[in-house]
Amino acid sequence: MTHPTWQLDVDNGALVLTPCPGTKGVDLDSSLKQLKEQGVQAIVTALDDAELASKDVAELGVKAEQLGMQWFQIEIEDDCAPGETFAEKWQAASPALHQIVDNGGKVAMHCMGGSGRTGLFSAHLLLEKGWPLAEIVAQVQALRPGAFTKQVQVDYINGVANQ
Repeated sequence: MTHPTWQLDVDNGALVLTPCPGTKGVDLDSSLKQLKEQGVQAIVTALDDAELASKDVAELGVKAEQLGMQWFQIEIEDDCAPGETFAEKWQAASPALHQIVDNGGKVAMHCMGGSGRTGLFSAHLLLEKGWPLAEIVAQVQALRPGAFTKQVQVDYINGVANQ
């Protein structure tokens, strides 16, 4: 059994949209090893420490880094738009994420189920790459139909796109 992933090709690299590693019937170590073997060089996590602990994957960041992947925890509350600390953390992580994708690597992005908050992560990165929002939504929803279905998240990303 493998951990479920959906790949969105971007320039030379790709975004890998995925549910939280270690939660879909595949243990955390196996999930992370699989992502590494798929070429993932960084993982972006939308879950806060309490959510990770509730799924017994509190070690996700440490274990990802032990395998040589970068780990960025940029929390977004479930079914909500990103809060104030999001922009700060995203801006800190964004250059590294672009560097990986631009150089042919892959960045895994996940929330709990791999749709709502994961879609916001991918939209941020692709908007920074100059993709039109309509194309981002279409491509992400083709892989993850649950993305961009919460009005608060749709309003938020429309606001980002129109800045």
